[in-house]
Amino acid sequence: MTAKQPQNVEAAIAKLKSIHDGDLGVVHVIACGKQAIPALRSMLFEPERSGLYQARCRAVEALAGLGAYDVLIEFLEADLTIADPIERVGEDAVINAAALALANVREQRVFELLLRLAQRPALTGVIGALGAFRRVEAIPVLIDALGEDASRLTAETALRKLGRPAQAALLGVATARAPSGERESESSARRRRSALRLLAETGVPRKAWPSLRPLMRDNDAKIAMLACEVCFDRAAAAERPKAARYLIELLAHQDWVLREEIESCLVANFDSAREEIAGYLKEIPPRGEDTATRKQIEAALRRVMARVSA
Repeated sequence: MTAKQPQNVEAAIAKLKSIHDGDLGVVHVIACGKQAIPALRSMLFEPERSGLYQARCRAVEALAGLGAYDVLIEFLEADLTIADPIERVGEDAVINAAALALANVREQRVFELLLRLAQRPALTGVIGALGAFRRVEAIPVLIDALGEDASRLTAETALRKLGRPAQAALLGVATARAPSGERESESSARRRRSALRLLAETGVPRKAWPSLRPLMRDNDAKIAMLACEVCFDRAAAAERPKAARYLIELLAHQDWVLREEIESCLVANFDSAREEIAGYLKEIPPRGEDTATRKQIEAALRRVMARVSA
């Protein structure tokens, strides 16, 4: 009995489906060569009603290892409408695996297929595969993905790699509330936070700073904090103390995560924030805050001073 015989394909497929030996099964199936492709295709196209998807994802891995990319493209092009939510989760996992397996197939038909698939939310593998192409045509899709918790980190990574070509789109989304300026959805706020964070990391052109300046007073505290961070980096020196003043005001009534970020920003930009911090701590009588708020801000600023002095 040789590795090319159908019986060996059957045994390898059984191992691939195994809970314990599935990863080894991938190696065995690939060793069977092209004759294993029909059995793998059958596995791929057969939805698992239990929602378990690991064996089909291993089938994707084996098909990619055998160079059977046409089978993966055929699968992704199929209009598989699945109503059951549990089954849908498993199907999405297999779609993501197939998309990622095609990431290195730099063909126009694959790129266009990924763009179509990306119209559905939460397909992280699709977003990751699109990002691997590093094409500016994918920027709008990647920007939209910033609003989804599942795909945000993947989209951010792709946009970082695109670099300067993505900046204009990030500037646009950072300043645009949806559905309107008066009423913003949570997904819009997530997109704006993510876009502004990417701009803060990668650098904002100085000429673009005026468009971001109003965000220092944004209703969303995270966005306001990020805009102040950009101000320290890109605005004229005379404007930076204003960012420090806004950050001091933001310290009140925030959760500990955001408060820590604000404190770290003040530490990193202490030269610009020094006078505002000292002025607040010395101010008598205090501003209009209630006693609890005043104590909270003072405690945060003293932590900033201690960290700078350490």
